[in-house]
Amino acid sequence: MSGNFEEDHRLKSCKRREDALRQLLTETVDKPSREIVEELKKDLGVSRATAYRMMKTFRTCGAVTAPWTRPVGRPKGARCLDPRREQLIQEAIKAYYSHALRPRFRALVEDVQRRCNEELLPPPNWRTIRKRLRDFEGRNRGTSSGAN
Repeated sequence: MSGNFEEDHRLKSCKRREDALRQLLTETVDKPSREIVEELKKDLGVSRATAYRMMKTFRTCGAVTAPWTRPVGRPKGARCLDPRREQLIQEAIKAYYSHALRPRFRALVEDVQRRCNEELLPPPNWRTIRKRLRDFEGRNRGTSSGAN
């Protein structure tokens, strides 16, 4: 029941913000005056910077979102390496998996670093390599016969 109460409260708060923004911004054609921003701050209980951010978001897409509700950082699954380094990691992982007894993870990291250095590319962080290895293991686990 508390989940419904919290959800209702959040929806009412969003509606109140949207109404307050819509009312203040429909009255203003140009840049909002300091008085409008102060009124918005008082009505919504937010900082000046947050009020300006909310007005900008509202004007661009018509939505009212509080900045703290937006995700911070990179989206999940985003890949930032260039294609050649991605390819080097995949080649090293396939070589890593070709052995019946796999070498240690550290050996894979060193292999990827060596391959990148040979091509004068900056080596990826070991966490990036670990992520690619886990992705590779997940794909191979789904295609294996399942006999363990």
